[in-house]
Amino acid sequence: MLKVFIVDDETPAREELRYLLEQFSEVSVVGEAGSGEEALEAVLQTEPDAVFLDIHLQDRDGVDVGQELLESMVNPPVIIFASAYEFHAVRAFEAEAVDYIVKPFSEMRLEKTMNRVRKMRRKSEPALDASPLLEERLQSLLQNVLVDTQPHRVPVEKNGKIMLIDPNEIVYATLEGRYASIYTAGEQYATTFTLQELESRLSRQQFFRTHRAFIVNLSKTAELVPWFKGSIHLVMQDQRKTEVPVSRNVVKELKKRLGF
Repeated sequence: MLKVFIVDDETPAREELRYLLEQFSEVSVVGEAGSGEEALEAVLQTEPDAVFLDIHLQDRDGVDVGQELLESMVNPPVIIFASAYEFHAVRAFEAEAVDYIVKPFSEMRLEKTMNRVRKMRRKSEPALDASPLLEERLQSLLQNVLVDTQPHRVPVEKNGKIMLIDPNEIVYATLEGRYASIYTAGEQYATTFTLQELESRLSRQQFFRTHRAFIVNLSKTAELVPWFKGSIHLVMQDQRKTEVPVSRNVVKELKKRLGF
């Protein structure tokens, strides 16, 4: 059984990664941390085989945390850095990371990462000796980053036709029946995705699940309106200035994402 620890200061990101990792029968998620300091203490206690470590933590630089773990532990875990930005790959490599994955995570990409972790542990070699040549490791990291960040579009339906739209055009998406509908500034499109499936295809840096039935494009948010008993509504930048509800349990996180 591979013991895995997750470090990310965003709860939805931790939940998503935990869910994906738990689909592997031989993986056990032994803990989570929402900050660098919390991670340093908890990883020493749980002694996981691998740590998925977000580079952008509120209290610490994730690369520094990873480096400290590698230097302070006799049998350090495999370090896999995660970020929404590909330009941190070289720093991850310099910190002896075994892999670097870009958000949002895909099942196929995570499978590649877990295969790498399995090989590492079967060989019983320290994480920093994962590859014989440093140049090969750097090449592998950068190649994976390029694959993960290739532009993608979302298939939608309108008037019996299937079209591909740029995610940047999406203002918000909502659940209508079993499937999600996508709204741009002036159009509505049907999809064959559940809201959860659509969410997994969109960047978690740009899109936010405000409610069980709504996902919004944070860059298309115009106003924040106080609502009933601590909840809020977002006024979106579409022609109708649609008001999207925000559940009370995510208000704090949303404000942080919007810079409040």
